[in-house]
Amino acid sequence: MSDSSDQFINVNGKITKMGEGTIPAVSSGLYYGAGCFETLRYDDFGFFRFSEHINRLNRGLSYLGVSESELLDENDLLEQVCHLIKRNQFENETLRIRIQISLEETKGYHRDENPDSFQVITCQKITLQNSNAATLKTSKTRVIPDVCRPSDLKLSNMLHYRQAFREAADAGADDALMLTTGGFMAECSVANLFWKKGDSIFTPSTDCDILPGLMRKAVIELLEEKFRMNLVEGRFKPKQLLKADAIWLTNSIKEVQAVEKIDGTVCKQEPEFLKQLSSELEKLKQEENL
Repeated sequence: MSDSSDQFINVNGKITKMGEGTIPAVSSGLYYGAGCFETLRYDDFGFFRFSEHINRLNRGLSYLGVSESELLDENDLLEQVCHLIKRNQFENETLRIRIQISLEETKGYHRDENPDSFQVITCQKITLQNSNAATLKTSKTRVIPDVCRPSDLKLSNMLHYRQAFREAADAGADDALMLTTGGFMAECSVANLFWKKGDSIFTPSTDCDILPGLMRKAVIELLEEKFRMNLVEGRFKPKQLLKADAIWLTNSIKEVQAVEKIDGTVCKQEPEFLKQLSSELEKLKQEENL
């Protein structure tokens, strides 16, 4: 299918062509970004930790005021996603799946009792280039403190990530290195951050207002259980990256990607270590995936 408008999407449980899908014109989802989403990868191994993605999606809906009785059913959602993949004839492709839930509230900031929501599921073919190491640019845009919005939820209104990413792209970088309001390293606009120094692995802690990704969690498990490495989560200043033996990013789509340059400074790399980490992740996916 050369024209993406001819691809099929799922809108409120019904399959329709992308160019024909419609959503409510008046809603808090449209006006304020009152919604949440999950992005998953589908490949030869299927879905990795699907349940954890849907659990986080439901936590987001609860935060937005959706009652427990209206939360998503995991098995039903899995069936819908698989049906959409089959309808697009994408079973043998590597895909980026996005599940978006937005509220249909129409009373502005006032609370709607048991608000309705609309659901959109899309699937997009992707070509991964993890063999290409990423370049980062430190962003002027900071992460938002958790006291202002829950950092651990994928809420729709993520304009700070969008702005940071565009700052990096305008500077010719692949992603933005984002700091906390206190100047500590937090994450990138679309990924979590790790680095290796000697026999220890470092990563910003949840105290740094990060969105702790599910791939981040899986990589931490592997580093501690398979590699038996010392893992340190904490608050770190950017200058500590200059001493690293290897730096990499993690998210559900790219999984593990090396970093080769930050703000124009070339970074050390340990390709064999990251190759081994990726190999162990593939084994874990093969064991666990749906």
